[in-house]
Amino acid sequence: MRYHLFILFLIVLLWGCDSSHQLQNDLQEYQERMANVLDEESPVQLTVSLRPYPPLRELQQNLPETTIKLFEFYEFKHCELYSLVAQRNTTLGNLQLPSTRYVYERQLINGLQQCLEDTQDPKLREKLANWKQIKVGQLPMVWANLMQLSAEMKQGLSSNYGFVKGDERDGLIQSINALKFLLHINRNNQLQSSTLEQHLKILKDNSLPAKLWLSQLTLSKNLPPTTLWLEQHTSDLRCSSSRSRQKLEYLTNVFQRFFIEKIQPTASQINNYHYQFSPIFELIMVHPDLSPHFKKHVKLNQQGFDTYKVAMQQHIQFWQNLYQRCNKQPGKKTQ
Repeated sequence: MRYHLFILFLIVLLWGCDSSHQLQNDLQEYQERMANVLDEESPVQLTVSLRPYPPLRELQQNLPETTIKLFEFYEFKHCELYSLVAQRNTTLGNLQLPSTRYVYERQLINGLQQCLEDTQDPKLREKLANWKQIKVGQLPMVWANLMQLSAEMKQGLSSNYGFVKGDERDGLIQSINALKFLLHINRNNQLQSSTLEQHLKILKDNSLPAKLWLSQLTLSKNLPPTTLWLEQHTSDLRCSSSRSRQKLEYLTNVFQRFFIEKIQPTASQINNYHYQFSPIFELIMVHPDLSPHFKKHVKLNQQGFDTYKVAMQQHIQFWQNLYQRCNKQPGKKTQ
């Protein structure tokens, strides 16, 4: 019994120290402190989730298999292509991981080119040239599968765990570099499998696009009802009475301590991250090789930024109106 109580205490302690939910915690405490001052029930905090990632079957680019006959296979023993094809059991086809498949296809194209240069037989050269043309034509689809089907990308763009922290722990620069690397990977002539996997791991571990979208969605869903709730419960506040002035002072302190000092700095970083990611996502949203379902997922999440901005502006406007009505300047005590 004591052991179970200890485990429960440890879980609660760890949850309380979990900075990945700090924005949600700050917003909840902001609402509760306002409710205490106004002696009213706190506005209900809405739990939000990102839209689900598109089903992989809708994103899958189905590549036709390119087969090589056994007698043709033995004709290329003089080339590196021989060992590459052997890895695939004489079939130039599917591999399990999109990242592994992409690296293999790149190696295969290079192997075909090298074999073309080392082969004199016209018939063999014709076969090699034909296979290379097929593989080069399929590479954009292989890349699209890498972008859309990788578990790391799915995690990075749809995880519903954690919010923007607003500091270096978010991994902004690393995440941007990882997306740029993937977006322009076809230009990389010295691609290493380990480098590709490292960039995918960064997207999975940080999941910053998803955290960014979840953070702005949480504020855009929770701030409007909070603003409306405050308008309703401060409409009869008489700024001339000492009791009202004291209540306004308490409200101002809560606003300063929780919104200005905690929520707004995180919101500033949300703005910053949005503008930093936007050029990358704009390229993704118009890329001809990516699935419409994938591009729609990115587009709809990106568009949520406008709703979030309005929610922030309306909440700040409420406070400006209240201060103006009560002839109070932010940061100064009421007279």
